[in-house]
Amino acid sequence: MNSIKDIWRTLKCLPFAVLVHDSKTRNYKANNQALKLFNLEQGDDLCANHFGHIKLISPLSKKPLLLQNLFDVYLIPNVLNNVVLEINETAFLLNIKFAYITETVSMITFEIEKHKIDEQYNFDVVISNISADLIDIQNDNVDGHINYALKAIGTVCHADRSYLFKFNDENTQMSNTHEWVNKGIVPFKDSLQDVPKSELPYFFKLMNDTYLFKVNDVSDLPASAGGEKKEFELQKIKSVLCIGLSYEKELVGFIGCDCVAEKREWTNLDLIRIKLVGEILTNAFKNINYKQKLELAQQQLITANQKLSELVNTDGLTTIANRRCFDKTFEDEIQRCVRYQQPISLIICDIDFFKKYNDSYGHQKGDEALKYVAETLQNLCKRPGDLAARYGGEEFAIILPCTDSENANCFSTLIQNDIARLNIEHNQSDVSKQLTLSIGFYSVIPNTKTRAKDIISKADAALYDAKESGRNKISEYSPK
Repeated sequence: MNSIKDIWRTLKCLPFAVLVHDSKTRNYKANNQALKLFNLEQGDDLCANHFGHIKLISPLSKKPLLLQNLFDVYLIPNVLNNVVLEINETAFLLNIKFAYITETVSMITFEIEKHKIDEQYNFDVVISNISADLIDIQNDNVDGHINYALKAIGTVCHADRSYLFKFNDENTQMSNTHEWVNKGIVPFKDSLQDVPKSELPYFFKLMNDTYLFKVNDVSDLPASAGGEKKEFELQKIKSVLCIGLSYEKELVGFIGCDCVAEKREWTNLDLIRIKLVGEILTNAFKNINYKQKLELAQQQLITANQKLSELVNTDGLTTIANRRCFDKTFEDEIQRCVRYQQPISLIICDIDFFKKYNDSYGHQKGDEALKYVAETLQNLCKRPGDLAARYGGEEFAIILPCTDSENANCFSTLIQNDIARLNIEHNQSDVSKQLTLSIGFYSVIPNTKTRAKDIISKADAALYDAKESGRNKISEYSPK
């Protein structure tokens, strides 16, 4: 045990990173260089959970690796291996060696190559990440991926600024929607909004014809590009490379890179890279557009179904529930009250002497009266389960779940009071100079044998009693 401690004391001082694993305790130790390399806060008593932030990639398969798994399956003792470590969007190639200290204790050494991995590898890694992310891109995270892509293309093309422009729906203006700038470079995104395309005719002729605008030296632009040259000089741009973005064979925007500090001879590799990023972004926008159209179509279908349901379940004249809706709702509410052993009440009311009203005032006035009554009943149904429905002709029904006979009687009184407040003239009525209602109701605590038709029959019988007793009355069902 002392020899292990002595060995560890030596390993801690080595100028390269060392990670030690004890398979018995399943603990890890990291020397000072490993702490720095992997951004670890402690060196002793580490476990696999401490390595969750470390991103390793196989240089051959480009598949992610777990640091702790290197001790189990990845390495052959004393053979040099490589692994890629990604830190802050930059990839480093690590030379690693595995060795046993004892039967249960092993170690891995990590040494960074003297130089970073070449920029092509870095670019490939970034593009791979962006492509994977943009396959299932959502509107809420698109900006982050675009900015990441612009930084990647700007960096790998040695540009000082990279950007995305989109055109408006009329295709007459362009706006700088996203921008990446290198350190010390002035951003221009905010000032490049709603720029008329007519101000840059030379630029857009090339973009429309070739989908490419490539200028190694802005000072070499022809006289016909006066507007473009003025704009580039204002932004201190020396070299420009832009690629058009198309959707359904129409130019909808472009991405580009500028060099400000010094001129750049754009290479074919620069062109390939920026085209690749452009294609990735174009496909991402297509995916977003497709999803938006799909969501819109789904919403339109939902709205259409809702409207259809309203048409099927709504009375065309009064716009309250119709008989179909009443029947379905009443069955559901009865079952709910059975489950929770709650009372349910049904009120059926009828406009008194409505035929005389129609004959005297006309059917148009009759329709208006029906609407006023329906609206009054609807306004009284304030709870989620309450339902006012046109039951037929001048008859209306009100479903009151979780309501006993006493409260149903109070509700019926409210109906009569509110109808009286409407003050609808009815000089042909035998009971009043105003329009009135006769009301019958029945209340019951339903059980599994209770049927909707039986409750309706009893409420209807109560309504008959209200009419027989002189109309403009409230009657509760009572067995004869």
